[in-house]
Amino acid sequence: MTSPDESITRPGETPVTPTLGAAGDGPRMSWMQLGVVCAASFVVWTGFGAIIPYLPIFLQEEAHTSLWMIGVIASMFYVGTLVFSSPLGWLSDTIGRKPVMVTGVALYAVAMLLFTTTLDPMWFIAFRLIEGIGAAAVGPAGQAFIADITTEHNRSKAYGLQTTAQFGGLIVGPALAWPVYHAFGEGASGFYAIFIAGALGAAGAALGLLTLVREPTPTAHRKAYRRAHGSARPPYRKILTPAILAFMLIAFTTHLVMGAFEVVWSLRLKDLGASLSYISLTFIAFSAPMLLSFVGGILADRRSRFVLMFTGYAISAGAWIVYGLTEDFRLILVVSVIEGLAIAFSFPAKQAFLIQVSPMRWRGTVVGIENTSMQLAGLIGTLTAPVVYGWVSGYVLTLAGCVSLLGLAIAAPVLHGERRRLGRPEDASPLPTQPPVATGQERRTSP
Repeated sequence: MTSPDESITRPGETPVTPTLGAAGDGPRMSWMQLGVVCAASFVVWTGFGAIIPYLPIFLQEEAHTSLWMIGVIASMFYVGTLVFSSPLGWLSDTIGRKPVMVTGVALYAVAMLLFTTTLDPMWFIAFRLIEGIGAAAVGPAGQAFIADITTEHNRSKAYGLQTTAQFGGLIVGPALAWPVYHAFGEGASGFYAIFIAGALGAAGAALGLLTLVREPTPTAHRKAYRRAHGSARPPYRKILTPAILAFMLIAFTTHLVMGAFEVVWSLRLKDLGASLSYISLTFIAFSAPMLLSFVGGILADRRSRFVLMFTGYAISAGAWIVYGLTEDFRLILVVSVIEGLAIAFSFPAKQAFLIQVSPMRWRGTVVGIENTSMQLAGLIGTLTAPVVYGWVSGYVLTLAGCVSLLGLAIAAPVLHGERRRLGRPEDASPLPTQPPVATGQERRTSP
């Protein structure tokens, strides 16, 4: 598969293809840069995995927060990512990936540390908002960074390696949280120990990114293009193509359930009589198969990204339908493993497919827009799930799974057509990979 924007020629020039690496670096240095980003992702997600299963229970038991207020607090993360994902993605296209990534991880560390300063639920609204802003910085900039240091032939593999690192952290986090919670006397002090550990890990990741990551070459190319053409505003009418709108729809419908999950999952299992150790085990059961994401990425570079993406996402939607219908703890664990495998083989394909249909100069912007769609859905899910849970209990997860399937069914024809179009080299789009010539008219050529 070839991206429509991977090769551009101009009068008097030979075709150029984007190379791996930061400025002046070759492929070896590029993979080193990817390794740094993956290591930072592992550390941050370890803290994330340690905190998420316990935050709703901490708010309920220690801060004596109502279910509705827990939903509001959870929603603030999505407010932060909803409002800031698109502008921060654009900012990474404008000033570079590295400063946006480092700032985002640092904000995440600050938010985790602030969790230990009070038991007032109102303050947690602000803390989760800060955390969401940090995520809005890291997500689009980090994914665009990987797109910048890879080519169409290894991009899925790179996303798979990053996903493997992230979910490796999501396994280690819950596994470490339980003994840390007990070691520090349980109760508020145990929860605080988990939050502090997460904050220290995120701070270390920010330092690693600051000292070891270099800005990728395409950043200089984008700046040169803006100097030549005098515009830093993304052409939204050209960016919001039917294919990208289809990705936005999938992001929205599949992340409604994530908003519901964040508020309802741990509390529902607790209502069914599950222990905290079992709740942690459900996270591990989903996350362990995600360690195979690098295999999914390799496969997506060699096979149809469309097929892998839609098969995996459909299985995931079916899993959520089952979660809402069953109270069998063993079945929940089995389905969690199956869902983890499905996402491991579909998410790298989805991410590379999205980049493949995105204008090269505005990759951060596109990923930011997609993240905005995700976070809007997550926000709606966190606000509505407590109410719906009060009415229908666990069936709220089943409803969300059905919505996810509907979104996939609507988007499939559009993206299937785009998959076929990308096979035609004459459809390459005029998006520069090298600093443009200020004079002369650009022309497109097939890769």
